[in-house]
Amino acid sequence: MSFYLRTRVNVGPLRVSMSRAGLGASAGVPGFRVGAGPRGAYVTLGGGLVSYRTTTRTTTRTPAPSAPPLLPASEVVLADITGATTLEMAAADSSEFVSQLNAAARSMRWWPWVLVLALALAAASPWTLLAGAPLTAWVFLHDRIRRTVVGFYDVQDAGDARRFQGLVDAFGPVREARRAWHVVASAALSTTRQHKLNAGASALVKRHSLDRGIGGPPHLSANIAVPSLATSHRAAYFLPDRILLREGKQYADVEYRELRIEADVQRFIEDGSVPSDSRVVDETWQYVNVKGGPDRRYKNNRRLPVVEYGSLRLSGPNGYRATFAFSTPRASWALADALRAMTRTDAPPVAVAKPAAVPAAPARTQVPAAPLTRRRLSADGRVAIVGEAHYQPALQRAARGIAAGEGFDQHLPAVALLVPEPQNPHDLHAVRVDAVNPAGTETVGYLSRADARRYQPVLRALAQSGYAGTCPARITGGGNGRHYGMYLHLAGPDALEIANLAAEADLLEPERTVTVTKEENHQETLRRYHSGAPRTIVAADLAPSTVSSGKHKGSYAIEVRLDGQRVGELTAAMSARYRHLVTGVPRCEAFITHGERGFQIDLRLPKADRVPR
Repeated sequence: MSFYLRTRVNVGPLRVSMSRAGLGASAGVPGFRVGAGPRGAYVTLGGGLVSYRTTTRTTTRTPAPSAPPLLPASEVVLADITGATTLEMAAADSSEFVSQLNAAARSMRWWPWVLVLALALAAASPWTLLAGAPLTAWVFLHDRIRRTVVGFYDVQDAGDARRFQGLVDAFGPVREARRAWHVVASAALSTTRQHKLNAGASALVKRHSLDRGIGGPPHLSANIAVPSLATSHRAAYFLPDRILLREGKQYADVEYRELRIEADVQRFIEDGSVPSDSRVVDETWQYVNVKGGPDRRYKNNRRLPVVEYGSLRLSGPNGYRATFAFSTPRASWALADALRAMTRTDAPPVAVAKPAAVPAAPARTQVPAAPLTRRRLSADGRVAIVGEAHYQPALQRAARGIAAGEGFDQHLPAVALLVPEPQNPHDLHAVRVDAVNPAGTETVGYLSRADARRYQPVLRALAQSGYAGTCPARITGGGNGRHYGMYLHLAGPDALEIANLAAEADLLEPERTVTVTKEENHQETLRRYHSGAPRTIVAADLAPSTVSSGKHKGSYAIEVRLDGQRVGELTAAMSARYRHLVTGVPRCEAFITHGERGFQIDLRLPKADRVPR
């Protein structure tokens, strides 16, 4: 499929055309057409071999006003994850293009009222239908014109055309996917009862079926193919210079350069029919016991398939968030790569012509690519690497020649850098693991093929945002002829990013979950950090304080902060257990969830015995 540039578009009875001289509009029937263009009004008679055309000019002409340039383009309570509404986004930052579309969408339809009036008068005199029918048709066409914005895109830069062609091509796999959804709400399952009654899932989602096409929004008539993802209430239209968003009859837009894109593979427990292009990777039961097997107390306990779906998450300025799911990961990866290419546009924005003259937009300044900033990823997990036998000298240098002991506490700490290698000749999904040392980095192995397929899309998305992911690691072996090895402290690919951490940092080891109290007094602060996902990973600070209320009031307590803002405290017992860790202001991983009790935050801390009083 190719995107196309037409020289004319139809808006109701009008034919709007673009030429080198400018824009023109005409209306009529074969053999007779009246129009107006940059050289004045004209009338065309006849057709075939004989035709007559005359042009009329007025002695006084009022120049059309110049329009501003277009800017570059159950018991579980589910929380809305769609972000700000288009009304809120348009109010925060509305371009001229969006204003025109909103004005067209708000225009009232008059033809139904004319039709009702004509039918009412026809009851008294049938002859009124002779006048009412053509009048209704004329008003219908006039409404169509008033409620449509005409846009001509002239893609002059080869790079712009190539990138937009790539976006249109990426809609091939998107449209071929058997099923697609817009995820509008989610909730994390935190209690054992919730897990058992929901097939052992970690979260529930609400989703709407997604239509995929190239027709564009109903209030825009354009001369190009416009890829779109739409539900009955919301839609996203991918134009050459921006993403146009619609919610009901309200429009807003997001520029590609301000867009953040994340794509990965998610395991989904499907309680409906499995799409034919989806891969079933496991199965579970509708009602499970604590060990994951079937709960025998329930009759008709169905087996449910666990399938792999592709997930695409978009976020941008003014609170924009959208999560799309596809029955095959191929669709989400293709669309994510095409959208990332659009964010790298460094040529002048695409020029758009409309009925009113539109001056060219200013060119963007090309900024040279900057080196990637290292960003600490969540360490809440353990991942093995492979191929260490080929990199023993590098591992020996990373271990400084020291042999590691057998126990976990004797494994040697290190820092690993994860580097996606989509051009690797042996595996396009490869992820290289480098050990970070004061002199630089050295390759020490790779993620396994299965892990690389899961992690590479997220790591590539980070690289597109200017970051390279790092994580803590531990070195094993060495001495007595043993090979060195390494494993990573790394969370799953769906929970890698620490929302408020955009650099390397020393965090406590995340080995156990510790509950925070008094969050009910800090809901607004937690709301600002919550991304809308089932879990939002953040870095929390620990500081000495005192218990604020209750029977232990005034006792020693550990206060929990997010970027200096208090969000809760540990109980007196937990504060006593972890008091020895609070030297200075240590930081640890935490996760924010939303449920019946509002926003909650839980810490991930090392295992620690009670400190003697």
